[in-house]
Amino acid sequence: MDREDYKNYAELLFQRFGDRVKFWITLNQPYSLASKGYGDGSYPPGRCTGCEFGGDSGTEPYIVGHNQLLAHAKVVALYRKRYQ
Repeated sequence: MDREDYKNYAELLFQRFGDRVKFWITLNQPYSLASKGYGDGSYPPGRCTGCEFGGDSGTEPYIVGHNQLLAHAKVVALYRKRYQ
């Protein structure tokens, strides 16, 4: 996840839908993406130790989770600064 792209995407949503959305969330089910997409490979992108597309179940879920937290923080800071 590119954090800057995600922040820009969120800003576009704030601009276009902010007059109609009362409550925002930054990520839906972040644990599922990290654990299922990179831990056991059952969700896209299907990466895990022993999966067809490769991966490392011991490290990648933590890297994904870390980047999700950083992206979340960027979007929250943007919202608080410009749209709250």
